[in-house]
Amino acid sequence: MLQYHHCRSLESIIFGEVKSPPAYSGPDFKDAYLWLKKEVGFYPTFLAVGTTEEDIRMTGYQDNWRVKISDKKCRKRGEFPNMVLFSFEDVDGIFTDYDYWHLVLNASYKDYQMTDYEKRLIFKPSWQKSKWLRKANKNPHSVQLITKTLYLPGAERIWVRNRQTKKLLEFRGFRNVEVKRIRLE
Repeated sequence: MLQYHHCRSLESIIFGEVKSPPAYSGPDFKDAYLWLKKEVGFYPTFLAVGTTEEDIRMTGYQDNWRVKISDKKCRKRGEFPNMVLFSFEDVDGIFTDYDYWHLVLNASYKDYQMTDYEKRLIFKPSWQKSKWLRKANKNPHSVQLITKTLYLPGAERIWVRNRQTKKLLEFRGFRNVEVKRIRLE
């Protein structure tokens, strides 16, 4: 069952193992990611956990087709991103509760000094993998996994936005590539 999903831009894809360098992060999240690096010992590569389309939406893959990007700005032809979704059966990493991730995102006012209680809400250290997967199943869009590296050719399914991207990835050696669109909300 494919339940771990990672989306990244076509430009950042190699046939091999990838990491998410700090430059790949948006400026609004960089400090939160650096806090997470300090907590777990590596800069995070995020995966959505779950089997539903709602879980996949957590990756941002649907933004491949988003025309309106703000109240005053719309994308024109040729300005759309080319994001690729990699889905895996199993990935080693550390689970986090996305429902509490806002505690970190909003912690700049206290210089990202998180309390032990807040850390327990996010990481739930007493939970086994089975409990995390049960939470993801019952509450889509609620569980993330962070990993140090991700071996992209190991994906059991790869979704791309168009046939040109499919051909390019297959030429690079990737298999199980499908052109798949998901609707915007």
